[in-house]
Amino acid sequence: MPSVMILTFFPIAMDSSFLHWRFFIIFVDVLAWWGAYLLISLLLGKLFLIMLKLLHKPREGLFKIDKNNKDYYYFCLRVVVKKFVFWIWNNFCFPWATNLAFKLLGVCTDFKSTLFDGWLDTEFIELGDNMMVGQGAVIMSSMIVRIDNNDHLLIKKVIIGDHVVLGGHSIVAPGTIIGKSTTLGIWAVTHVGQILEPNYIYIGQPARKYQQTQKAIEESKKVFFRRMVDTNKRVPFDIYKGDIEST
Repeated sequence: MPSVMILTFFPIAMDSSFLHWRFFIIFVDVLAWWGAYLLISLLLGKLFLIMLKLLHKPREGLFKIDKNNKDYYYFCLRVVVKKFVFWIWNNFCFPWATNLAFKLLGVCTDFKSTLFDGWLDTEFIELGDNMMVGQGAVIMSSMIVRIDNNDHLLIKKVIIGDHVVLGGHSIVAPGTIIGKSTTLGIWAVTHVGQILEPNYIYIGQPARKYQQTQKAIEESKKVFFRRMVDTNKRVPFDIYKGDIEST
């Protein structure tokens, strides 16, 4: 990358005898500048966050929405910095780039989890390994609540275990703890501080137990039958393919 960027500034690189080579490496040139832009944005964002944390340490709790409230004020500053970096890295061509930005800016996650299609808060979130966030799903560690006709900022850590699946358009409220191998169904919503037990499927608003994950797996392996009208025989039927197996 540095070599290509250096060549950009040398007149010899645009000489007629070398010009054809410029066309071959133009994509490397563009990628080099793009990569530099990404790395610089991440570096500056990290430096700003370090300074903000030195000035005021992030903490959980219920804080009045007032610019004179330091917890609220510095929360807004941290969010602005992180969202700027995440917006840049979300437009990168590799999906793992978003996970890298999250990791370096304080969100605990791995590189195998799919986070691109969902929406995550920028801090106080701990994600397990090999989890999947469905399209339009939301994970919130903060939200605005109204108490005694005054708006307050609620910040509470969210912990999600390994091999968790969050269905499309599901919402995880602040303080939610989701156990290992648990599935939160489509459009399901947790309440603040809710604990979802491991190895269960949860549905509804608010989320409630539907059945154990293992039971759902076993039911998916069952063989279904149809009774033929003309012969009165029962034949296996694949509900996923919609066809009748020959007997």
